[in-house]
Amino acid sequence: MDLAHFPELFHLADRSAIAGQRRFLASTLVRLVSLAIAAVFGTFSIENGLLNIAALITGSALAVALVTEVYLLTARPERHWHEARAAAESAKSLVWRYIVRGQPFGMADGPDDPDALLLSRMMHIATRFRGIPTRSPAEEGEAVTEDMRRIRALTLKERQECYRHGRIKDQRRWYWVKAQRNERWAVGWSVALASIEAVGLVAAVLGAARVIELDVPGIVGALAVAGIAWTQTRQYRWLAQSYAVTALELGVIAIEDRWPVLERDWAHFVDETEETISKEHMLWAASHSIEAMDH
Repeated sequence: MDLAHFPELFHLADRSAIAGQRRFLASTLVRLVSLAIAAVFGTFSIENGLLNIAALITGSALAVALVTEVYLLTARPERHWHEARAAAESAKSLVWRYIVRGQPFGMADGPDDPDALLLSRMMHIATRFRGIPTRSPAEEGEAVTEDMRRIRALTLKERQECYRHGRIKDQRRWYWVKAQRNERWAVGWSVALASIEAVGLVAAVLGAARVIELDVPGIVGALAVAGIAWTQTRQYRWLAQSYAVTALELGVIAIEDRWPVLERDWAHFVDETEETISKEHMLWAASHSIEAMDH
């Protein structure tokens, strides 16, 4: 099922999460770069008459860092990002449970009115998380699309194929790509930071021998600290490991001969699979120090 045919609540939360992430990362990057610039220009002077240009640049950079720090503390874009992402993933999981008849929307022991139950759960998501618009799904657009009803009406085998390719394999592919990308970034940043530290060591030796007078070790230290802070913000290594583990788990689930042949067992199977996917999101949320939330 194409994400374009998902309920509007998912798209609202997804767009809100992307916007919050961009604001948070951009502000954090501006703050760290400003602090690094201040540290670099604070180590020497550039005289122009009565004006010390280096000091002026240092002061300006510190002012920018202060403004961005105030913004991060007051606007809390990271909280907006985390809550909206949690809402989007919760909505996506609900939609998949509904269209393939997983719990609590199963055929054997499901609700009399699955559409009403889905709408109720969607409204709960919309009102629970502060990172997305507060209007209900009914006000934003169709909560149950025609594509969702069409897939729900398919046979068990057809729904299983839809779930295998549209949910499990697609999600597994996404996790593998993200795991590999984060691993490359982690290695790249490790090499870059090691190189910076090596330059600082050489500069310290040359400074001790009075070959150079500039405080290169101080500059290098400031750059290294900024780089370390950025890698901790992005959590490249942790995300690479987390995504890789989830991808492996989904690979095991996708094995065809493990899939149930009865509707009751299938509904339970979907529930367990969605819990596996949600587990990664819960770990991600916990790693970013947000409030515990039931996905």
